[in-house]
Amino acid sequence: MKNKQIALFLILLLAVLNPSEIFSQVYSNHNHPGYDAITRALYQPGVNLHTSIKPYRLDQVEKYWDTDSLFQRGLSKPSGSLNIFQRFLHDDFVKWEEKGSSPIQVTINPYFNFEVGKEQTEAINTWVNTRGVMLNGQLGENLAFYGALFENQAVLPQYIDEYVEKRGSVPGQGRAKTFGDNGRDFSQSTGYLSYNAGQWINLKLGFGKNFIGDGYRSLLLSDNTYSYPHIKMTTTFWKVQYMVMAAQFQHIDKLERAGDERFPYKYGIFHYLNWNFGNRFSLGLFESVIWAAEDQTGYRGLDLNYLIPVVVYRPVEYGLGSPDNVTMGANLKFIPWKDAAIYGQFVMGEFKLDEVFSGNKWWANKQGFQLGYKNYNFLGIKNLDVQTEYSQVRPYTYSHYSSITNYGHFNQELAHPLGANFRESISFLTYRWNRWYLHLEGMHAIHGKDFYDASRPDDDQISWGGDIFVSNMRRWDSHGHEIGQGLKTTIQHAAASVSFLVNPKNNMNLSLGVRIRNADSDLASETNTMIHFGFRTSLRNFYYNF
Repeated sequence: MKNKQIALFLILLLAVLNPSEIFSQVYSNHNHPGYDAITRALYQPGVNLHTSIKPYRLDQVEKYWDTDSLFQRGLSKPSGSLNIFQRFLHDDFVKWEEKGSSPIQVTINPYFNFEVGKEQTEAINTWVNTRGVMLNGQLGENLAFYGALFENQAVLPQYIDEYVEKRGSVPGQGRAKTFGDNGRDFSQSTGYLSYNAGQWINLKLGFGKNFIGDGYRSLLLSDNTYSYPHIKMTTTFWKVQYMVMAAQFQHIDKLERAGDERFPYKYGIFHYLNWNFGNRFSLGLFESVIWAAEDQTGYRGLDLNYLIPVVVYRPVEYGLGSPDNVTMGANLKFIPWKDAAIYGQFVMGEFKLDEVFSGNKWWANKQGFQLGYKNYNFLGIKNLDVQTEYSQVRPYTYSHYSSITNYGHFNQELAHPLGANFRESISFLTYRWNRWYLHLEGMHAIHGKDFYDASRPDDDQISWGGDIFVSNMRRWDSHGHEIGQGLKTTIQHAAASVSFLVNPKNNMNLSLGVRIRNADSDLASETNTMIHFGFRTSLRNFYYNF
């Protein structure tokens, strides 16, 4: 039933829209922030691009820059026809192209991550063995496609392995099975069909991730989770871009399933309206609603009331009398000068003005904000990039009274990887010289974690607002809630790496690095020091700094 509803919605959109004289929308696959050649070119005064909706549309970037040149980064490339070995090092591995009135282009590239390392504290030999393939193409002027499959085995650092043991999935990736004595086996597939329907509208049917914001983290919607099926319509005209997306998420209510038993699922609808005004400002308004496919009223499926792309969810939700989880927010960007941006976000789950100003710290004042700054070619030094941002989110934000309607997917947060009840400062420095990259990273956070109290029965455990997957009906009181309550944990994370870029087309590189993480609370203090060496294609972004 649910698949029929989604298919019907897509068919209706295609039927009423008229494609004409446009080029297909292809999305950038370069989503790793350390090697992203596209993003660092976009923050210029007077450029009418919407930088807060990712992944980026390459057809829109092409209006200002030649994307092939951006990916190449000024590095040398052999001229003429390339053999297989030269393609592996300098270009797409396989490329088929036909030009004309109905152009066709298909590329095939390998994706891999072969990494070995050592966690010094626990004397664990870590390694990652990832093999994958990516297929990308354009058929005619209006249709584009992408597909990728990744297979992984790994022995992970201790704190990440504890995450997998608790949640049943690897950060940003799929469910994990045991492999050998202390390893994990997991896989992931992603893909999309992209169709331009008219001069201003694009439709995308995909299985993947999305990101809204100009920062490294997002408090609205991030790529922190495992991939999910979604339908997205994006409208771009004048200085406005509007996105409406319907998605299906999985709720892991227990780690083991019996026979053909499936995980419960839920739906989400997302609206995001972004407006570039003047030459330097951008303002985006965001709203989303999450609801269970089946609740105490029965099977709801894809609720058509939420599919109207111009409504505000709060009145609709109230009119339905529904038990759904609404999140609202805003994204702001200012470009003070070339190659720089000051940005911020505000997120709100519940809001009561008199409770905010009363100072009584009401539990349902669910808010958070982010403030950041980034500068490419910092101080006029070519290819020296810096970024720093601060985020904080109050307890119980993103959670709901029904655990299935939390703001998450596959036991992973749809926004910040720390969930809620935290303050975090994180900074980066990247410098590139020719093919050499230097990456430095530092993070400091205070997180109020939920914890198990052995003196209480299981059905009487208290939620302190840090774990968004726990019902907020388990809170200990209505007032007096502040960031850091519960098991106050201080997290410090630092990383440094040096890498050599082999193929700029797919970010193939050799990398040597070190990562140090310390987590300190009243119950435990642990330090993890990890050294690693890898040969990889750095396209996807995974968050291991939590």
